[in-house]
Amino acid sequence: LIDRGENIMDIVDAQIHIGPGGIAEALAAMDALGIRAAVIDEYWFRGTPNEPLHPLAGGGYRVVAPTAELAAQLHPDRFSYLLRVFRDDPEYASIIRQMRDAPGCRALRIDPGLRADFRKSFAEGGYDHILSAAADAGLPLFAFAPDNPAAFARAARAFPSLRIVVDHCGVFSNSMRTSFAGLPPLGEAEQLALYAEVLALGDLPNVALKWGHSSGMFDSPVWPGEGLWPLLRRAVDAFGAHRVMWASDFSVNQRGESWSELLYGVRGAQGFTPDELA
Repeated sequence: LIDRGENIMDIVDAQIHIGPGGIAEALAAMDALGIRAAVIDEYWFRGTPNEPLHPLAGGGYRVVAPTAELAAQLHPDRFSYLLRVFRDDPEYASIIRQMRDAPGCRALRIDPGLRADFRKSFAEGGYDHILSAAADAGLPLFAFAPDNPAAFARAARAFPSLRIVVDHCGVFSNSMRTSFAGLPPLGEAEQLALYAEVLALGDLPNVALKWGHSSGMFDSPVWPGEGLWPLLRRAVDAFGAHRVMWASDFSVNQRGESWSELLYGVRGAQGFTPDELA
């Protein structure tokens, strides 16, 4: 892809879901769109949260990533992956060490935003054993915990060597806030105030922001995207462009926007320098 007719863009999608299968189809779409590489968070969408997984005694689970591992083995220059780690897996430390040594694994992920008790646990240090092991392994940790900036700040200060990525702009949309998280809706001013608290995390050097699900979280079309550009501008000003990553998450986009629209809504953003866009 050509940026303003001058610079070749090196584009990496920081989150896609594929599996089982889908490697060839993803590659074809990436070639068509000019996306050099993608990070896979394998998720099968068959009705079981976090599938594929191995059930554990006591009702827990251990996530596995067969499609993502195969993709990274076959196309190491195009695919890498992250692995979700369940909070209560007794073998979490050994799993994280295995991922440290797996060439295709780039990061870990936790998702305390999925349940109220998980959100509370994250805020109170209930995931610190995973954060500590991730820091020891030198693996970045993606965390889905919207509307919880104070919890991210506590974690970042407690583990300054751990690189933490705030998933999906760090905020819930009102539809997700009520139906998904069971939280009361916010007015526009309240949501923007909460977003400002997320942006304040940019003062912590080990925190980065994933610009994903922006259209769903802020209820504004990603294409052409004019309504989202000022919010992205604020994110880049707060974190610096090197700590803001684009993620399409095209397979679970709430507004039904295509992979192309999710890409070009950011590619065409006005008010950014070519270096910032790159």
